Amino acid sequence: MTVNRIKTGVIDSLIQGGVPEGSVVLVIGDPKSGKTIFQMQLIYNLVVLHGMPGLVVLVDMPKKEFLEISKEFGWDFSPILDEYLYLVDAYSHRIKSAPKFSFSEDVIIDPTSPTQIAKFVRDTTTGLVSSGHTGQMVGVITSITPLFFESERSEIYKFLEELKDIAHRYKQIWFIEVNTGVERPEVEAMVKAIVDGIIELKMVEEGRALRRYIRVYGMRRTAHSLSWFPYEITPSGIVLRG
Repeated sequence: MTVNRIKTGVIDSLIQGGVPEGSVVLVIGDPKSGKTIFQMQLIYNLVVLHGMPGLVVLVDMPKKEFLEISKEFGWDFSPILDEYLYLVDAYSHRIKSAPKFSFSEDVIIDPTSPTQIAKFVRDTTTGLVSSGHTGQMVGVITSITPLFFESERSEIYKFLEELKDIAHRYKQIWFIEVNTGVERPEVEAMVKAIVDGIIELKMVEEGRALRRYIRVYGMRRTAHSLSWFPYEITPSGIVLRG
C-alpha cells in the first residue's frame, strides 16, 4: 500500500523519505538537546518551502522569542504570519496569568486545559475546510509538559486520541514536545503507545564534551533503524552526521 509522506528536510533519510500523512509524532528528549530548534526547522521547511498551513501552540516561550530565535537560524516567519502560519500564545496564560480571553491581536489559550487545546485545533481545521482548503496542515505544540502537572491523566490521553482523530481525518502532521523524565515511566509509556511515531533526542557526555544523538522509532507504516544517529546544531539548523 502506497504511503504518502511529507518531507521534513531533516530526518527523511531515517524514515523512508518523510513522515506519513496523518501522524501525531512525539518529540521527546533531554532539556537543551535542541527539540524546539528541531521543530522550528520542521515548521519552516513544511510551511515556507512546501506551502502547508502551520499552527504552533507556544507554551514554553513567548511569540517574540520564538521569532527571534528562528530568525537567528535564517528562518524568517514574519512574511507569512497570520496568513500561512499561526502562532498561538499559551505562554502568557501560563507565566503571566493572562486572562482567558484577550483584546490583543494574539489568541490566548490555557495550556493546562487539554479540552481547550483540542477544541482550538478542531476549530482551526474547520475554518480551513470552510475556506476551501483540504484541512491538511502541520502543527507543533511546544510543549505538552504542563498537561502532566495540572491535568488528569485520562484528560491527557483523551486529548491525544482526539488530536490523532483530527490528524488522521485531515492528513495533518503534528509534533508534540515533551522533556524526558517529566512524568512517571508508565505515563510516558502510555503517551508513546498512543502517538503514531517517536523522535527522541539525547545528550551524552563523551570524554570532555557533550554529544547529541537522535533516533526515530514506532513510526507507523515506516521501516526504520532503531539506532542512534549523531547530529549537530549548526548556524543553519540541525544536521545529521554519519
